[in-house]
Formats: sequence, structure tokens, C-alpha cells
Amino acid sequence: KGEGLIEICSGWGSDHRGTWFNDKYTLEIVFMEHLVAVVPFEVGLGYTEGVTQAVLPTTSTLIAPGMIPEEETLDDLMANLDAMIGLESIKVKIREYTQYLSFLKLRQEKGFEDPQRINLHAVFTGNPGTGKTTVAKMLGKIYHKMGLLSKGHVHEVGRAELVGEFIGQTAPKVKEAIKKASGGILFIDEAYAMVRSKEDFKDYGREVIEILIKEMSDGVNGLAVLVAGYPDEMETFLESNPGLKSRFNMHYDFPDYLPQELQKIALYSAEKRTVKLTEEAKTYLSEKLVETYRNRDRSFGNARLVNSLIDEAKMNMGLRVMKAEDVSLLTEEDLSLIMLEDVEKIYGEKKKRQAEIPIDEDLLQKSISELNLMVGLGNVKLEIHELVKLVKFYREIGKDVMNTFSLHSVFTGNPGTGKTTVARILARIFKALGILEKGHIVEVDRGALVGGFVGQTAIKTGERLDEAVGGVLFIDEAYALSTGGINDFGKEAVETILKRMEDKRGEFIVIAAGYPDNMKSFLEANPGLKSRFDKLFHFEDYSPVDLWEICAQMLSEENIRPDYEAELHLKEYFVFRHKGKDKFFGNARTVRKVVEEAVKNQHLRLASMPADQRTEEILHVLSLDDVREFGPENEDLISKGQNRIGFSLPSTSDKKDKLANGEQAI
Repeated sequence: KGEGLIEICSGWGSDHRGTWFNDKYTLEIVFMEHLVAVVPFEVGLGYTEGVTQAVLPTTSTLIAPGMIPEEETLDDLMANLDAMIGLESIKVKIREYTQYLSFLKLRQEKGFEDPQRINLHAVFTGNPGTGKTTVAKMLGKIYHKMGLLSKGHVHEVGRAELVGEFIGQTAPKVKEAIKKASGGILFIDEAYAMVRSKEDFKDYGREVIEILIKEMSDGVNGLAVLVAGYPDEMETFLESNPGLKSRFNMHYDFPDYLPQELQKIALYSAEKRTVKLTEEAKTYLSEKLVETYRNRDRSFGNARLVNSLIDEAKMNMGLRVMKAEDVSLLTEEDLSLIMLEDVEKIYGEKKKRQAEIPIDEDLLQKSISELNLMVGLGNVKLEIHELVKLVKFYREIGKDVMNTFSLHSVFTGNPGTGKTTVARILARIFKALGILEKGHIVEVDRGALVGGFVGQTAIKTGERLDEAVGGVLFIDEAYALSTGGINDFGKEAVETILKRMEDKRGEFIVIAAGYPDNMKSFLEANPGLKSRFDKLFHFEDYSPVDLWEICAQMLSEENIRPDYEAELHLKEYFVFRHKGKDKFFGNARTVRKVVEEAVKNQHLRLASMPADQRTEEILHVLSLDDVREFGPENEDLISKGQNRIGFSLPSTSDKKDKLANGEQAI
């Protein structure tokens, strides 16, 4: 019935040399066991893009000769560029540069000898979906029409197409890509992936850059190299080789589309898909696009996001209309009109099936008892007890705990104040309350989250986050993620964590820990951090009494008790250590070092005694000799792990105080 176009997408073999012999071939198209067409083609040494015409098998008549598109003029191409939605700054820059290229070409034709060669190489920076690939294809056509490129096609590649796995593989791959792009544009997307860490000089991506620099300098004029990627990463890429930045004459920065431009793209996308939106659907989608734009980050999809929304709305429309009792009665309007409900369904709350886990009273009481047995931490214990009461109350009245308030927390305090231990207990408490399914804890630091090259950080961080689902992600020294400067990969780790906290709300809890001052700077480094962490627990340094209690507990675990003199000496020592503490004071860690050293001294003392003198009582008693080394004169025995430089002397006021108390001033 009438004439139609059938498009067949298929392939055989590969584009690698050796798959085909250089010769003339024919492709036979068979439909229902009948030969319907023959497509002649030739395999040679070069690469040619175009449309091979099919012919009828008996008459050799060209099929659909009118399908060959009419040649576009330069004005047509510029008009197509102007017709693109948004990108006004890009359009102006391209128009101005093409005019300048025309000027240089005219000078050449008039016999001027310019030392400056015509340079078509460019850098495209911007987030995904901002039109970089589309503009690259338009530039190829424009440069071809201007006579600057013989073909004007775009050959798109990434790291995988350029970098080999073994020595000697990279150079042939790069040269092959350059050959395919000859006469057109070599478009390298995510070009920054060629550069890993500055220290990784064995990475073959650097070989790609060296070959490109040589080709851009000495190669044939009929090649334009366009590199694209995120702004910050592309700056790192350009700085990776001294000769790279000077090879790129033009730099195009593709901004995110504005909400009104995203709305126009949505309507254009709908038209291309032969569907329309009702006014209510348009209004609703516009509001959602504004909201998405306000909350965007570097992964914001721009036009790609909008296209996916229209595709999803079209699918929702299809599912809706196919519920009709008699689909044969559906009109063209029924089959092409996207309603409000079709768009609302996209943003509808995806209610996660929530397991009704009863409160495990045994585990809860055991965990709380463990918390209560910890020395000190009065304010932390109080806040956790109040939190448990609130959660139990919300569970009783059927309120959604995870969506009522955030349980993501910040622990601030000096080393050895119990932050990690409390985090482990808190994870078990949340499990007992039915908030967390597993209640396990994944302990990480910067090294476990940040990668050594572009793209690795998001993967490493994502893996740790996946591990933490159903439990707690505990980030020790979290401030280290925001102290590396503008181009530091720690920022990427923070952004990945924030996004997952929002996308997987209620599925896991994040606890970030570190020194008080450093954690304050960490929270201020990213606007999204403060809003995500709304619970703050501050862990005070232990008092001398607390330090002695911790020491007594640790000795008890070793089945050892100090005698009177040893106990008195240790108490005096902890007073001395507490008085001279700074922000690097180890608190319970310092106590553990003391206990380990004292137990070792006791064992050495017992080992030197005759076996018949080691009574059961002596085996479990710590004497003064075992702890005598802990004092002001031997402070380095405990503080030797604190990496201090130099020494300090007591102040004049300290000397006067000691003399007043009848002590000898040192």
C-alpha cells in the first residue's frame, strides 16, 4: 500500500584490518526467501562515509534515488546552528571564528604568507547533554563547506578506542583512529580519562597525548581534533603536557541549559516522537524541570535528562491507553496525547517495600548496656538515650522514622574519645530498633574512597556505599576529603556520597568523624553537607578520673589488678598527662599504650623469677616496678607516636607554683 521506507540495521565482520580482503562485494537482501535488492560495495585501504545505493536485482535500477539529501549551503548550516535551543554564547563564538577563518583563507588566496596556520582544534567543556557532540557534527559540516576539511565527518572515540592494554598497542590504535578521522573531526569524549594521576607515568594514556601533539603539529591539515569533558578535569588534562594547551586554539564552554530552554527541548523532543503534552502536563513538567535545575550537580543530564523524561512519559501513556477495553476504538489523539497523570507517574514516589521488623529488645538492651558501661561520654549517652526514646515513640504511632528526621551524624572529638566504638554500638541500636536491616558498619577513610585518577573515585566510593546499605558508613577523618584544593578527587567522593544519601534515603546511615575544628571546615566546604548531617555528637576529652577507670577496665580484661602503689602511680601519671594535653592527646589510645607497656613489663619481671616463686596471686598483680617508667621524665615512651619536633620547658608561672607547693622546679 503506497511507498514506505524500511531501515535495516545489521552488520558482519569488524572494522579491523584483515577481516575483509580488498575487493568488490555485493550484499544481497532477501525477504521471505525472495531476493529483493542488491547493494554493491568495495573494500579498500581508506575509510569513506556515505550512503551506498541499493539496486533491483534484475534491472540494476537504483532504489529510491530521491532519498539522497540535497547538499546544504553554508548559510543553511549556520541557520541549523542558530535553530538549536540555547547555547547562545557557543553560536556567537562559532560564527565569529568561522568568519575569522574565512578571513585567513581569503588572505591565503590573495598571496599573503601568514606564519599562523589555520587551526581547527578545539576544547569543549561542559556537563553531559549540553550539545557538545551535536555541535561537533555541525562544525564538521561547516568546515567541510568552507573547504577546510575534505569530508567533514566526525569520528568519535574514547579512552577504550585509543589506549592499549599492553606495550606497543596504543600507538597503532591512535594512528588508526586518526586515519579514520582524516578529512574530518577526531572527537575525543571524556578526554581527561587519558590522564591518570600525575605520578602514574606508566599509564599508556600519556602516549596517546604525545602522538596527538605530534599529529596536530606535523600532521596533515585535513584533520581537526576536538576534546571534550567536564571543565575541571579538562583543565587537568590540558596541564598534563606542556605542549598540549597551545595546540588548541579555541575553547568552548557549554553551559547547563536554563529551565525555559529545557522546557523548549521537552516540546521539541515530544514532537520528534510524534506525541504532544496537554497544557496541564506542560505546566507540571515545567515546575519539575525548574526544581531539577535548582538541585543540579555536575552529573546533571541536561537535554539527555529531558529526552529520557519524554520517553518515559510516552511509555506511561502507552501503558495507560492499552488498558482500554477495545483498543481499536482509540483515536490518533488518544495515541499521541500525553496527559498530566503520565508525567506525574514519572515523579511519583517509588515506595520502597519496608520490612516490618519488630524491635529486638534483647539486642537493644545489650547495646545500651554496652554504651552505659563506657567511661565518661555523659552528653553523648544522653543524646543517644533521647534518640532511642523518640524512635520507639515514632514506631509505636506508626510514623516513618527515616523520613521524619535524618539520622546521618557528625562525631567531633580528639583521638581516642570513643567515636568508633560508639558508632559500632549505634549501628547495633539502629538494627535493634528496626531502622537498619543489617546493622553492620563499614569503616573507611580518605584512602578507601578517593582514587588515583579521574573516574576512579566515584567507583571506589560507590563500592563502599553499596557495602554500607542496610548499615552504617563510618568515615574517619572525613575532613581529609575537602582539604586537597579545587581539583582534588576528594570533592568527587563527597558529591557521590551526598547524591547516594538522597537517592537511597533510609537505606543506610552515614557517620562522619574527625577533629572539631577540621569537621567545621568540612561541613562548610559543600553547601549540601550541613543539610544532610543534622545530628552532631561532641566527644569531650576524658578527665584524669575517666582515664584511670579506662585503665582499670583494660587491666581487668587482662585478668590483672594493680597493687596500691602501682594504682597510685598510674593515677598521678594520668593527672600529669591530662594537664599537659593538646589537641593531639590520645585519650583512651594513650591509656591502651600504657596498659600494653605495663603488661609487657609485668611479664618480663615474672619471666626473670624462678618458676617456683610465681604464685597464683603474683601472676595477676601489677607492681610499682611495672609502671615506674611512666612519669614526666619518661614522657617520650608514650608520646613517641605523636611525631613532635623540638621540646618544651615549663613556664615561669609553673615554676613559681611548684616552689609554692614545696616541689622542686625543673
